[in-house]
Amino acid sequence: MYCQHCGAKIANHTARFCPQCGSKLLEPEQSPTEEVAEFELENRNNHDNHDPTTNTTDEQTQESKKQLYKSALLWPIAVPVLSLMIAGGSGYAYYSHQIETNKSVLSLKEKAEKDALKGKYIEALSSLKKAKELRPSYHVLTEDEELVQKAIEAENSLKDISNLLKTQQLEKADSQISKLKITLQTVKGPLATLLSKQLEEKSTTLVVAKIKVEINKLSTVDELAGKLNALSSLHSAETDEVKRLIVAKIVELTTKSAEQQLSQNNFTDAAATIDKGLEYATNDTKLLSFKDRIQNAKTAFEKAEQARIQKAIEVAAQEDLNNHNAAVTVGNFNVFTDEYGDLHISGELNNHATVPISSIKIYYSVYDANGNSLGSDFMYGDPYYLEPGQNGSFDDYFYGVNQDCNVKITRITWQLN
Repeated sequence: MYCQHCGAKIANHTARFCPQCGSKLLEPEQSPTEEVAEFELENRNNHDNHDPTTNTTDEQTQESKKQLYKSALLWPIAVPVLSLMIAGGSGYAYYSHQIETNKSVLSLKEKAEKDALKGKYIEALSSLKKAKELRPSYHVLTEDEELVQKAIEAENSLKDISNLLKTQQLEKADSQISKLKITLQTVKGPLATLLSKQLEEKSTTLVVAKIKVEINKLSTVDELAGKLNALSSLHSAETDEVKRLIVAKIVELTTKSAEQQLSQNNFTDAAATIDKGLEYATNDTKLLSFKDRIQNAKTAFEKAEQARIQKAIEVAAQEDLNNHNAAVTVGNFNVFTDEYGDLHISGELNNHATVPISSIKIYYSVYDANGNSLGSDFMYGDPYYLEPGQNGSFDDYFYGVNQDCNVKITRITWQLN
């Protein structure tokens, strides 16, 4: 061992102070390497033995040895510092990677939420799957995935409920709605609000369908009016829809009753029947049009009584047009069964005659998918009068079919004016 200050060789390795210069010795693990110490000692001995002519060269050599000595002292410090710098760089790179990964996961999660609220559940599941590949242990992604799966199941249940309501399987629809309500209690957030709103719409349809079954059993305007008065103080989505259905049924019964009276030329009673219907269906265009029709029919009848010959000519002309089927054509004929199981029939009329026609009456028959007859009925065109080349329309309901049907127009009649 050598003294790190004067370079003297220390024979006693346990000594704490240099016997040559008295400086405190470093611990063995803190001392420069023996190779450097020996090099320094050799330098000192050579310096004592050389003559003055070699002083310059010896000083340069001694300076180089001092630089080597200092490097040996700094090396134990440089290694940890370099390691720390490398570790720090690696740590920053790792931190940056984690930040970018979190951003990607958050972006995918937000996209999944937006898609789910739009009903795009498959796309939402795809985004959540990609996010889970980046963060498998992120439990929120698993919760979101389970939520979307429940939404898919709820959507399928809503479709089943719609089919049950359309086919009037009300008890099964009620059971499905109750089960879905329980399921949605486990769903939280905006998606739950969306699904609950859709379920509430189906619940409203169910309530209306049940009341409609009861309404269909009522056969007089007075009975329907009593039901309407009972609901007059209630205001909600369900009751408003029921009121609309009751008014529609009142209009139907009123026009059929007035039609029968009109066919017997009982103009006063027919007008009174229409006025009673207007008490509950105020400003209904169908009833108002029918009222005009009654007045026009009354005027026409009175004129016909006064001019039998003119009436005979009109009847002959009407028979001639009926035989040739030239006066009236039907276009845009449309038939569909609504969600309450009723058949909706509509279309357009066109007057191809050279004179105005009125009182267009369309007879039709209804058949199921197998061709079995479900009944027949008739409806009137609107408006009551059609000028030559003028278009009109017809619109009617055939109630309680509860299935898709075919409708055939069997006959069309009208009067010439």
